[in-house]
Amino acid sequence: MRKLLLLPILTFGLLFSSCEDSLDDFIGNTGLTDEEIKEGLKEALKVGTDTSVSILSAVDGYLKDEAVKILLPDQVQNNIATFKGKSFTVLGITVTGQMLYEGYSNNLLGINIAGLKGKENEVITGINRAAEQAASTAGPIFVEAITDITIQDANNILFGGNDRAATEYLQSKTTLSLFNEYEPRIDNALNSVKVGNASVVTSYENFVSDYNDILSTNIPGAGTIGTLMNMELIAATDISVHATNKGLDGLFLKVADEEEDIRKDPLARVNAILQKVFGELD
Repeated sequence: MRKLLLLPILTFGLLFSSCEDSLDDFIGNTGLTDEEIKEGLKEALKVGTDTSVSILSAVDGYLKDEAVKILLPDQVQNNIATFKGKSFTVLGITVTGQMLYEGYSNNLLGINIAGLKGKENEVITGINRAAEQAASTAGPIFVEAITDITIQDANNILFGGNDRAATEYLQSKTTLSLFNEYEPRIDNALNSVKVGNASVVTSYENFVSDYNDILSTNIPGAGTIGTLMNMELIAATDISVHATNKGLDGLFLKVADEEEDIRKDPLARVNAILQKVFGELD
């Protein structure tokens, strides 16, 4: 009789044990391993980089996109903005910096200023053309950085609620090395892209020189324009360093846009690992 009673108990125990194993397997199979998450994040960054490089390396990729358009270096830009807002009065004639910047002549004051507005536009166009040219070579640099990066706390990067977390992590870990790899390419582009008959570098240096010439222009009996407006001469800062930093900022911004798209739009997940990893966010 005891043997008969033990049989159902043993049978139930085996069934329960089997169900428990199946339940454990089910729970394990619905989650993601750390390695899968890391692979998915890296793949998202690679896809984002490919798309971003394609967008920014096209004609007007930088120039016509206000989010990434590269302007003059901050020091130069700030000085010019201050200059435009100032004025002076000589012989009852008031002259503003804006007037001088756009071009101004006055025989009574003895000045003939050609103006810088058109030259500024040409230099900015040249800088952005150089950035677009260099962007076409950025892909392998970014892919190598993404491949080599060690993603810590990958689970939090994926599920932490920040739609740009992977890009921000990449930027924080690789900016210096990317700059060192990318700057020579930007510098080469700045020296090869032409503004008129001169390179972007030369045109930028000439632009700063022309601005300083305006400040140095003497008004007989009154002093220089710089003195009258309390403005000092400026130096031509390294345009290559500036363009590299801004060019990388633009690339990271576009990669971040692509990451956000992959997180939110299932159609942007173009391969199996992206579908598996980012599908967990749906």
